[in-house]
Amino acid sequence: MINRVVFSYFNADEEFVNKCGFVNYSDFLYTLALAVKCASRHFPEVHMVSTPWAIKMFQKIGLHVTHYNDKLKDMEDVSPFFWAYGKLLAYNEQDVPFVHIDNDVFLWEPLPKRLLKADLCFQSHEPMDLDGYKYYNMMRPCFADAPVKPKKIVDNPVTDFAYNCGICGGSNLDFFKEWIECSREYIFAEENQEIFFRKHKGVLVHQNLFHEQYFAASLIKMHNMRDRVKVIDEDVLKIPQILRYTHLWGTTKRDFTMMRRVNMRLQIEDKDLHSRVTRFCEKNKILKEV
Repeated sequence: MINRVVFSYFNADEEFVNKCGFVNYSDFLYTLALAVKCASRHFPEVHMVSTPWAIKMFQKIGLHVTHYNDKLKDMEDVSPFFWAYGKLLAYNEQDVPFVHIDNDVFLWEPLPKRLLKADLCFQSHEPMDLDGYKYYNMMRPCFADAPVKPKKIVDNPVTDFAYNCGICGGSNLDFFKEWIECSREYIFAEENQEIFFRKHKGVLVHQNLFHEQYFAASLIKMHNMRDRVKVIDEDVLKIPQILRYTHLWGTTKRDFTMMRRVNMRLQIEDKDLHSRVTRFCEKNKILKEV
């Protein structure tokens, strides 16, 4: 049974101008604080894997974290376009079954026990034949042209669905070691850099979908593990019928009304935590960034 929830955060610039997809850095902090608060109600262990710079900030704010790990200092020389590698580092820092939750996921209720007992668990499927997930097929030419590719991935192509890593975890810790080895071989190979940053530069922003979520699906296929992988629901749109769960996708992070709702909800859930975030933002003059 999983008793540990893990969060991770990497900011390549270590400055507040890197807003993590939000309009304001303060929106990111309110969102993260609410995500951690929600998760802390369901797990006795709350781990945060990040960098010394960010950990110092989170400790000042007083996030509901029981353990900090600065492993993401190893991301210093990694291109920001491969930010998901930081999540793989976080997965591989775990020595017990865990679930990693993205910083924009609000877990209002406990995850179903079938996920907490699973070898591997994810949020949902991402069907490659649907318009919303077309990026996987867009990435295939880049992968085909790469001089260095993990044989395990090449030999186990997936054409139906990948796994959304809004939540990702399980008890099969060896799987995460194999996964990061494949990603490391692919994204750091010197021979592949021209492919990533010049020939296929147009899909560079989508690389993380491939070496993270597609590689996971390929390895799961290789090990014939699909029947042991659990998701909240295969269809992300059906998750609200099963669980009170919110994942802020894409442009929702930049929606003023949504961010106002997040801000107000944090006040309701934990007034003191909301005040600490606000004071930190005011002190660092990031409350009303444009």
